[in-house]
Amino acid sequence: MAGMPVLAAVSAPSSLAVDLAAETGLTLVGFLRGSSMNVYAGEDRIALRAAAAQG
Repeated sequence: MAGMPVLAAVSAPSSLAVDLAAETGLTLVGFLRGSSMNVYAGEDRIALRAAAAQG
């Protein structure tokens, strides 16, 4: 709605926010802390390194 393709937050989104993000093509990330996050919508926009590459 604001023209931003990705929205990230440090807490959990509401179920309404998840539904709206999925319907509008927004990537919605919650519980973002360091390299840890939960992706609630638009996971195809998130590129993650393989866990094996870190060890």
